[in-house]
This record gives sequence, C-alpha cells and structure tokens, in this order.
Amino acid sequence: MIPCIDVRDGVATDPSGIPGLADPLDVVGIAVGYAHDGADQLFLDVVDPWTAVGYLPDLLREVHKTGLELLVSVQHGVLPSPAEYKELLSAGADALSVSTSMVEEPDRVADAVRLLGGRRFVGVVNCSGDRQRGWRVLVHGGATRTTTDALTVARRFGELRLRGLLANNVDREGTGIGYDLDLTRATARVSQLPVIASGGAGSAEQLADALRNGDAAHVLVNKVVHSGRETIASLGEGLRRHLHGEEG
Repeated sequence: MIPCIDVRDGVATDPSGIPGLADPLDVVGIAVGYAHDGADQLFLDVVDPWTAVGYLPDLLREVHKTGLELLVSVQHGVLPSPAEYKELLSAGADALSVSTSMVEEPDRVADAVRLLGGRRFVGVVNCSGDRQRGWRVLVHGGATRTTTDALTVARRFGELRLRGLLANNVDREGTGIGYDLDLTRATARVSQLPVIASGGAGSAEQLADALRNGDAAHVLVNKVVHSGRETIASLGEGLRRHLHGEEG
C-alpha cells in the first residue's frame, strides 16, 4: 500500500484530516504519520512546474528522514534536464515518475533511462475509458486528452524495464468505487512490470481485490487516508483480513 500526498508550493494541496497533526498542510508531518502506521513507500505528486520547485530538494531531504521510499512526480510526469532530475534523486527521491513526457518526448525518457537505469523511474499511465471502449491517455494532469492508447504506452514502459508502472483511471479518482481492475490486469500483461493500482480506492476490500484479482503488485491510496476517514494502519489490518482470512 502506497499513500500519496499531493503537493503545491511545498505544502499539501488540501488540509489533511488526520488527527493530531500540528499543521494539516505539513507534508513531513503527514509522511511521519504514514510511516508510523506502517507504510514503507510514499508517492509525492508535486503539481508545480519544474521552474517553481526550488523548495523540493530540501523537502525531500526532510521526508527522506522518515525512512519511506520516495516516488516523486513533478509537473504531471514531465521529465526535465538530467541536472534537474539528478538533483532530486540526490536529495532523497528513489524514483521519479514519467507520464506526460512519455507521450510527448519519448526519446528524452529513453535517454534518461540509459543514463541512470530503469530503477530510478516509474511509468505512470493516466487515462480515461474502459475495457469496451479502450483507454486513452491524458497528459498535463488531465488537462489534455490524447488519442494515444494507454496499453501502447504501458508496453513502451515495459520495454524500458522501469521499476514499475502506475495505472490510473482518472474517471474513478476520488470516487471510492474501487480501482479499474480491467486496466490493471491489461497494463500488467502488456508491460510485464509490477503495477500500482490507482484511482478509486475507498476500502480495504477494494485494495485486496486489486492485489488478488487485478494483477496489481501495489495499491495507491490518497483521499481515503488524507481525509482521515481511514488510516494506513486500519486499511492494512483490513487488507490482511481480506487477503489471509479473519485469523490473519
């Protein structure tokens, strides 16, 4: 289970409802709580453009102290110059996400992987649609819809042998209705990468369903824990029950 924190201007984009936080916008405080509850990875979705993330290396150094493995997205998966992304990796990011650039500048992505290796990058497929109609990729945080097939992009990520692939159906974001398991299964099949299910998490049962029936290796959670409605600990306990039985 990988919690996600959306970040703008160095703070969470929305106040967290987690009890006991000194500052509900404090990224480090939220991350400390997630680590304390048993998370071992964290996805930081930084929506600022690369020209406005001068604060990010210092923030990453602080979050890195929690012991969490950090997956970091900047500007909706745009990959900048090597000097810029190397700075974030040196500051504590374990991997950077690639999304928009894979559609618009695939050669830049291939060059980055050749330079640093696939383990330093996570592919992200943000898309809309369903199994019957097909899934079409969205870039720039959903602001731009494309005609690009999501499974084609997933296959390209697999060919680059990245550390993993996050499959997100934006139609389900924030709904709590569960992940698009058709999407997670299809992307896992064509990419042969460990898939992170994303978009729609609302209960431990849905998380277990993605891991058990959706061919997902990990599940991303955002609003369900950021709001305080569930905790990483409560979801983890429920997840164990659903995967291993009541006695587990």
